[in-house]
Amino acid sequence: MTKFCLEIGVPLKSLKNVVTKAEELEFDAVFYGDSLGRYQLECWTALAIISSYTKSIRLGPAVTFPLIRHPSILARTAATIDQFSNGRLEFRVGLGGKTMKADSEKYGFVFRKYSERVKILDESLQIIKGLWTNNEINFDGEYFKLNNAHQEIVPVQKNGPPITISGKSDGILELLGKHGDVWESDGKHDSNYPALVKKVDGVCSKYNKTNIDKSIELFVSIDTRNNISDGSSNGIKKDWNFLVGDTGVVCGKIQELIDVGFNRYTIYFFNKKDNRFEQDEVILIKQMEVFKDNVIPGLKF
Repeated sequence: MTKFCLEIGVPLKSLKNVVTKAEELEFDAVFYGDSLGRYQLECWTALAIISSYTKSIRLGPAVTFPLIRHPSILARTAATIDQFSNGRLEFRVGLGGKTMKADSEKYGFVFRKYSERVKILDESLQIIKGLWTNNEINFDGEYFKLNNAHQEIVPVQKNGPPITISGKSDGILELLGKHGDVWESDGKHDSNYPALVKKVDGVCSKYNKTNIDKSIELFVSIDTRNNISDGSSNGIKKDWNFLVGDTGVVCGKIQELIDVGFNRYTIYFFNKKDNRFEQDEVILIKQMEVFKDNVIPGLKF
């Protein structure tokens, strides 16, 4: 089943209107950004607020980073949100990239090299899954050690919320095979998606995971005046998944991804302004409405 999810980073004053509209329009999920950007709330607190505003839409972090959160605390935070939302949490993780590196320089935490980040994420997921499903765990890792650790706060969802692992590198795909339920290709454009999807299937087959859901992050701006044909103007970078144009152009680009094998889409509606990622409530809701009314009906699944 194809799913369309929203990625947002709106301020508190806009949060209720945006997420209730997303639920009204029957988007499958809403994901809140996890960064220290000046216009974003703290992610996990925002998810609790979103849960209180909604009844059925699924929710989760756009991508959260165990690199900067101890897995024992993150396990309990996620379980609490899953309880509060009555089993609607999607647990979405990644290694962190340029944004996290920039945040580390500004806010004083260590941005470790790639190989260390892979090991930290691996150990974190082992601990988090263990705390979700066992009364007590012990763990003796390179980065974390737990002794007779109890977790009395457990998720509503059996065996815990589904885990989405975001990224394309060999290390992250191995973690997908070991721990993941959903794979997400991040927003950076890949030159050969058919080969990438085939690679993901190959890795997952080693772990007896067949037909794993495949998601992709897209940055979308629908031109309702029909005067922009593609993303070649306005300084938009070609190496990211920017889809800019009228509904026909956006529909066509997504159809290409459906034909490749993606069945989930994480949509970030951006502004064509100086700060593209600071979302305006009115523009965002209009884009959501146009997408649901004019893009999705034109797709063939």
